[in-house]
Amino acid sequence: MSEPTPQKPSRRIKSGTVFVLGLGVCAAIGLLLYQPYLPKAWLHDFSGEIAVRAAPDPTPPEVEDTRQVQRRETPAHPYICATDFIRVPWDRMVVVTSVEDILTHPLLADAAWGALSRDDVAAQMKTDKRYQLIVLLKDRAVVDAQLFFTFWGDLSAIARPEGFSRAEAVFTAYSDEGIYFVQPAADVPANVCKTP
Repeated sequence: MSEPTPQKPSRRIKSGTVFVLGLGVCAAIGLLLYQPYLPKAWLHDFSGEIAVRAAPDPTPPEVEDTRQVQRRETPAHPYICATDFIRVPWDRMVVVTSVEDILTHPLLADAAWGALSRDDVAAQMKTDKRYQLIVLLKDRAVVDAQLFFTFWGDLSAIARPEGFSRAEAVFTAYSDEGIYFVQPAADVPANVCKTP
């Protein structure tokens, strides 16, 4: 009698492997599709600086949930220095509210917008009163333009036609009824910002 020949193990892909691979593919596709909607690092850092450095609300609203109670650390200074967190090369920062029109704005109407469509951005700004736009310019060309929503902070006090140079882009903020309000800083001490 001959011995039975040993059978090689089956190389079938199991359903668990297919499931895990499918999840990985879905996550990768989802990340690629969602990428344009993720805030830029500098924009995220700006909103974080506002939250950390804002003067606290003297009469905060009642806490509705224990998760809303956060321990607040006092920062070394109250100044929000744009040059400390905006790493793209820029020489002027311009803030525009939804009531303004970038098509007639003194600096932005004549700026070179590159890959961005000035008309599309202007049309989008008119669709929602919560939109604010932060535009970074370098040599009168738009380097970046990002929406900044009013629920992240009200920027109307820093929306001036001439914008801010690197040396001028220092702000303070305060909290009032759960909303942050950003304003130009006055009497900024020397060397408070890392880079001019």
